[in-house]
Amino acid sequence: MPLSKKIFISYCHKDEAFKEDLVEHLSSLKRNGDISIWNDRDINAGDKWKDEIDQNLEDADMILFLITPSFLASEYCFEVEAKRAFEKEEEGTARLIPIAVRDCVWTNTPFGGFQGLPKDGKAVKLWDDTDTAWKFVVEQLAKVLADFKPKKKELNKQLDLTTFISANEKTLNWLDDTELSYSHRKVDNVLLSHIYVTPDLMVTSDVNEDEIKYVNSEKHLESKGYYFLLGEEQQGKTTLLKNKYKNSLKNSVLPVYIDIFKANVNKSDLSKYLKKAIEEQYDNLSFEQYIEYPEKILLLDNLDKIKLNNKALDHFFVNIESMFNCVVITAHDSYAFMSSESNHLSEYHSIEIQNLGHVKREEMAKKWLSLGVEETINEHDLYKRCEEVTVYLNSIIRKNIMPAKPVNILMLMQILETNEGHNLEMTSHGHCYQKLIYQHLEKANVKDDSETSKCLNFLTELAWSIFNNKGPLNQHKLEEFGKSYNKIFLPVDPSHLVSILTSAQILKERDGLFSFSYPYIYYFFSARKIAEGYSNDEAIRNVFSEILNGLHREDFANIVVFITHHSKEPWVTENVSSVLSTLFSTQTEAMLTKEELSFMDDFIGQIPDIVMETKEVEKVRALRNQRKDEIDRFEIANSSEISSVEDDHVPKDILASINKTFKGMDVAGQIIKNRHASLTRDTLYDLAQNGTATGLRFLDYFISISDATKVEIVNVVKNLIEESPTISDAEINDHAKKMYYHLIYGVVSSVIKKIASSVGSKEAFEIYKALEEDSNSPALTLIRQSIDLQFNRKLDTDEISKTAFKLKNNSVCTRILKEIVVQHTYMFPVEYQTKQKLENLLGISTKRQRQLDLKTVGKG
Repeated sequence: MPLSKKIFISYCHKDEAFKEDLVEHLSSLKRNGDISIWNDRDINAGDKWKDEIDQNLEDADMILFLITPSFLASEYCFEVEAKRAFEKEEEGTARLIPIAVRDCVWTNTPFGGFQGLPKDGKAVKLWDDTDTAWKFVVEQLAKVLADFKPKKKELNKQLDLTTFISANEKTLNWLDDTELSYSHRKVDNVLLSHIYVTPDLMVTSDVNEDEIKYVNSEKHLESKGYYFLLGEEQQGKTTLLKNKYKNSLKNSVLPVYIDIFKANVNKSDLSKYLKKAIEEQYDNLSFEQYIEYPEKILLLDNLDKIKLNNKALDHFFVNIESMFNCVVITAHDSYAFMSSESNHLSEYHSIEIQNLGHVKREEMAKKWLSLGVEETINEHDLYKRCEEVTVYLNSIIRKNIMPAKPVNILMLMQILETNEGHNLEMTSHGHCYQKLIYQHLEKANVKDDSETSKCLNFLTELAWSIFNNKGPLNQHKLEEFGKSYNKIFLPVDPSHLVSILTSAQILKERDGLFSFSYPYIYYFFSARKIAEGYSNDEAIRNVFSEILNGLHREDFANIVVFITHHSKEPWVTENVSSVLSTLFSTQTEAMLTKEELSFMDDFIGQIPDIVMETKEVEKVRALRNQRKDEIDRFEIANSSEISSVEDDHVPKDILASINKTFKGMDVAGQIIKNRHASLTRDTLYDLAQNGTATGLRFLDYFISISDATKVEIVNVVKNLIEESPTISDAEINDHAKKMYYHLIYGVVSSVIKKIASSVGSKEAFEIYKALEEDSNSPALTLIRQSIDLQFNRKLDTDEISKTAFKLKNNSVCTRILKEIVVQHTYMFPVEYQTKQKLENLLGISTKRQRQLDLKTVGKG
C-alpha cells in the first residue's frame, strides 16, 4: 500500500449531507490507499473534542473547506480551523482547498486567494447533477494529491537517534530473547540473533485473487504501508515483529511494539497504550516527541485477542491511521475472516506467514551448526553436517505431516545434537513426535503423569475411532465415542478432555467436525493403537493387513512408518518385507549389465560427455532447495487434482503397485534408519534386500514394457515434432529415437538414485556392501556407491576407482556414476587435487574449475 495522505474536512454541521456526499465520492481514493479521511464525526464519546480536532488538523496533508453561508457564519470553523489551515499552507505542510457547496459570497474572504472547486466557483448545489460536480471535485483533488509533497514538520527538539534516543536495555534484551530455552554445546546462551531466519510470506495479488506468490518477509515489509500478517500459533509472528523492530532502529525509524493481549486493549484510545509502550521501550523520549517524529512504525501483535466491539474497533483503526503511515499487525490465521468484514482491515495488505521450507531450514541449520565456531569451522564439515541435519529434519517432517515451524525445527536440532553419540533411541523419530505432543499438553497445563497418561489413552482411542469412521467425527459421533470409551475404561469427562486437548492444539473443531490439528498426531496415535493391540486383537490384525494392502496411499504408508516407532516386534518388519516381495513378483531384478543395456550404447556414445561446471556450492544448494520448495507448494496447492488424476491407459492395479513400490521402499528405509541399533543384522539385510529388490523389479518391468512399446513411443514423439516443415523424415525419426532413449536413461538413473535415498542409511552402510558382495549386479554397485555419497558424504577416490573398474565397459552405468559423482561435487566443497583425480578416474573434465576453487580459499 503506498503512503496515503490524510484529508481533514472542515464543515458546518448544517451541511452534514454535503459532507457525506463528498466522503462517498472519495471512497475510491480511500480504498486504493491514496488517502485517509478525518472529520469531527470520528470523535469518540468521552474524547476531548477540541484536542482531537487540533491533533488531526495538525496531522493533515490536505484540508478541505466546504464553503456555505453557514460555514462562513461559524466562528469556530472560520477563526480556529481556517486560521491554522492558512498557517499550514504557508509552511508547506498541507494544501488548503475551498469547495463551494452552497451559493454565497466568499471570494472577498481569505479563502478567495485560493483556487477553489468546482470549476468557475459554481457551487455544487447549483449543478444540474451534483454527482457530476462531485466527480469533477474528486478528479481535481486526485491531481493535487499526486503532485503535492508536504514538507516535513520541524521538531521542537531535533531528535538524534544515535545520542538522544535509544531503546532501553530491557527492550534490547527482549529483542534478542528467544523466549524459549535452547541448549547448545558451543554457547551458554542461545540468542535470537544467533538463529533467526526471515520467513517467507504468501501474498495474494490485488488484481487476481488466484495469483499467489511467495516473498521474503524482510524485503516485502521494507516498503511503507499497512500490513495484516496472519499465522498459526508459534509460527514466528512475534519474532518477525522483533526483527522488524531492530531493522527499523537501524534505519532511523522509531518503532513501537504493542501486544494486544498483554496490554489488555479494551479501549479504542490508542494514545493510552502508545504512551505506556513508549515509556517502557525508550529512554529520553516523550509521547509528544514520538508523535511528532515523521519516521515511525507501529507493530501491533495478537489482534485476535482484542476486546473491542466492531464500532470501537473501527475507531481504534481510525486512530492508528491518523498517527501512522506504516503499520504491521499480526493475528492468528483463524482471524482471517475479520479482514473481509472490517472496512479498515480490508484495505491492508493481507499476507500469510509460511512455515520454514527447504531453503529456510538449511539456513537455520547452518546458523545452528556454526554457532560458537563461526571462524574455525571447516567448510566441508559444515555442509556435511548441514546435509545430515536437513535430511533428518525432512524425514520427520515428511510431506508436511508435521508443521515446520521455527520452534519445531530448533527443538529437533537440539534433540539431534544433545543425544548425538549417546542413546540412539532418544534420537528416534518416534521420540521427537512424542516430545512435541508432550509440549502441547504442557501448554494446556497437563503435567501430572496420571493426567498425561489419561490424555494419551483417550487420544489413542479417539484416533482409532476417527480411522474407523474414515474421517473426522461430528458432535453426535463424538458423544457416542465418549460413551463407548467410558464403558471400556475408567470414566472420564469427554467434553472436558476434548476442551483441554483443543486448547493444547492437539485437536481442532471446524464446521462442527472434530479431528487432530496436525497429521503427525493422528498417525502417532493410530499407529499406537495398532502396535499395542496387534498381538491380542484379530480385528486390529485384519485392519493392519488392509493398511499394508493399501500401502500406495499416503496416509496408510505414514501409519506403517509410525507403527515402527511404537513397536520393535518382528511382525512389523516381517509383514513389510512380505508385502515388498509380492510387488512385481513376476519380474526379475534389473541388474543393468552391459548386455542388458547394450541397446543404448550408440545413444550414450552420441550425447556429450559430462563436464564439471564452474558452480558455487552455496548457490547450487540454494537452487536445489528452491526447487524442492516449489514442488512442495505445487503439491499442496494441487493435492486434490493430483490425487484424482488417473491414466486410463494404465491398469489401476499397475498404478497402485508402482506407488506401493516407492512407498514400500520408503517404509523399509525408515525402519532401517530408526531401528538399526535394535534390529539384528539378518533383519536389516532382509529389509535392505527386499527394498532394493522391489525397486529393481519395477525397473525391469519399465525396461521390458518400454522395449515392447518402443515403436508406439517413437511414433508418438514423431507426431509431436513432424509439424515442423524444415525437418526431414530421417531427422524426425532420429530425433524421436533419441528422445526415446533419453526417456529410458532418465528413468533408469532416477530409479537407482531413488532406491539409494529411500533404503539407504549411514549407520547400516555395511549391509549395502554385503548386498553388493553377494551379487554380481552393476545396479547394486551403483546403489551402494550412491548411498555412500548420499549418507557418508565423503568423496573417497579409492572407492570410486573400484566402482569405476567394476562398471568398466558398461557405458550406461558409467555415465550414471559420473552424474552421481559430479552432483556430489556441486553439493559439497571438494579440493582441486581431488577433482584432478576424478578427471583421471572417470574422464571428467575439470576445465575452468581452478578459478572457482581460488574463490573459496580461506573460508574453512
